[in-house]
Amino acid sequence: MIYNMTIDTPSYMCDVDDRLHTWAAVRLCQEVTEYHGNATGIGFKTLVQQNRAWVITRALYNIYRLPNAFEIISLDTWSRNNNGLIAYRDYRVTNADGEVLLTGTSAWPMIDMTTRRVLRLNDIIANYENHAECATQFESLPKLKMPAPESMQHVAQRTVSYAMLDHTQHMNNSEYIKLIFDCLNAVGFKSDKPFVLDIGYQHESRLGEQLDILQAIDADTFCYEITNPRGISVSARIYPL
Repeated sequence: MIYNMTIDTPSYMCDVDDRLHTWAAVRLCQEVTEYHGNATGIGFKTLVQQNRAWVITRALYNIYRLPNAFEIISLDTWSRNNNGLIAYRDYRVTNADGEVLLTGTSAWPMIDMTTRRVLRLNDIIANYENHAECATQFESLPKLKMPAPESMQHVAQRTVSYAMLDHTQHMNNSEYIKLIFDCLNAVGFKSDKPFVLDIGYQHESRLGEQLDILQAIDADTFCYEITNPRGISVSARIYPL
């Protein structure tokens, strides 16, 4: 029920201080998800043959400490439950001494890759084994509260490049986090203290589309929206843990 993957923290995913990038921590959570899905018959390799795919719509990560380059880390993930349309998946990252570095909760509907419509999970994963433990402070993630639109300031613009895409043919979820943390770095945010990354995904972004990044800062809370031609693609809040 709990899938584990142990690795040495890749140096090529680390920043100038030899700490794992936040986007890379999220990407590793996605990676262990993929391994677990493939091992249990509901991963991309199996689902793509059925014209189906998992997509993430919501996630919250408690980041206690980002691991150092080459530090041995253990990534655990498990399916916690589902409500018929959305499957909840949790994460825990620890080091060799048992120190908890990250915990996470995420929400995953399954879609038809042609229509992009959400599929009912009752028959698809009816017999899938769940582990009831909740890794974070949330059994289910509340609605992401964002500032009023008029308080958001435009701070950057980017174009979706080929390197940002994944095998579902849209911009990978961790690529948005790269853009957000580039903006955070510009305003002096430091990732050397515990913080929460609370993020919601709405409209997928495609090759060549223009993305506008909006920002609002209130004390030690940083809010971001990334929009594409169809509206808000991503909303995120970063605040102290």
